[in-house]
Amino acid sequence: MQSIKYWGIPLIATLAVSTQVQAQEDRYVDVMPFLTRVDKDRNTERQGAGLRGTYGWQTDGNWFTEVQLFGAQLDEDKNLARFPDSIVTPDMDTISNGGVIHTGDGAYAASPYREPSGDVELSGLGMDVVYHFNGRKGYSPFLLGGIGVAHNNTKIDYDGQDNNMFINVGAGIVSGAIADNGLKVRAEVRYMRDFFATDMNDLQFGIGLSIPLSCPPAPVQVAAAPPPEPKPEIINTDGDGDGVLDRNDKCPDTLPGAEVDSTGCVVKAQTITLENIQFEFNSARLTPNAEMELDQVVRSLRSQPGSRVEVAGHTDSKGNDGYNLRLSRERAESVRKYLVRGGIDSARISARGYGETQPIATNATEEGRAMNRRVEMRFE
Repeated sequence: MQSIKYWGIPLIATLAVSTQVQAQEDRYVDVMPFLTRVDKDRNTERQGAGLRGTYGWQTDGNWFTEVQLFGAQLDEDKNLARFPDSIVTPDMDTISNGGVIHTGDGAYAASPYREPSGDVELSGLGMDVVYHFNGRKGYSPFLLGGIGVAHNNTKIDYDGQDNNMFINVGAGIVSGAIADNGLKVRAEVRYMRDFFATDMNDLQFGIGLSIPLSCPPAPVQVAAAPPPEPKPEIINTDGDGDGVLDRNDKCPDTLPGAEVDSTGCVVKAQTITLENIQFEFNSARLTPNAEMELDQVVRSLRSQPGSRVEVAGHTDSKGNDGYNLRLSRERAESVRKYLVRGGIDSARISARGYGETQPIATNATEEGRAMNRRVEMRFE
């Protein structure tokens, strides 16, 4: 039993340090130095030091089982008196008197000469049930309790009574991982009742390292796939109002009122009256508003590169016929030049004045005459 103390704990420590681990364990090894406050009946110094090695595994949820192996050195209390060597015999019964363990029969029970147990090498092997409130995930307080066998190696022969049962209970906490390999810190306090001699009641205060041995498979960190590119939203719109949806319109910016084919391009042999094309009084000079309206005509003709048009100028019937014919021709030419300056090929555009010869309303009223003063686009 004594030899366990010398090779068992170093063996566990070596195994723990050399094992590859992960962060969240279900099996682990703890190596923990501890200080102990021993029962005064041991007749040693009240304080001692030791080392505990623990192997634990998860049994169910927050429940774990641990096998512990420990050893402690308790030094002789030099203040105690001793029996004379001449009266100490190996076969004397073991008794207790006044809290001091010594040998002797009833005749020596009241003797002032007492034999302390001297230096004690205390070791033990036990099994504990442990409940971790947080399942050893992060900081986890715990409670434990268990039983085992203790060995009290003293200078006095206790006639085979130096191996005894013990019980212990305790509480403590395990920290979260303090290193990439999952290393943790464990601290605890234990009460141990050693059924040796008159029964010994010791307290042990320990702090050490907890080293994971194996872990459930960690979830694989897979980079999230980028979200798919949103499909372009199909909007059923008709920007130029020609009756052909934009997604099918090969000739956008159609002039209002124009007849188009299934692709949105203006069909031939049709006439479109240009609205709001006005000139200065008795002049072929375009007004600023008329130029803005003609900009739309430029965009429309750019979108229909295969078309040819005639710009037709018209007047009402007031005034001389020859004057009206010349004025209508000059106004048509003024429009054609503006379109050419806008980038339309001059070969696609011609200009012609019709004077008052093609009225579309009566010249007897002001409203009718205003309708007759107009500029047309005639698609050829």
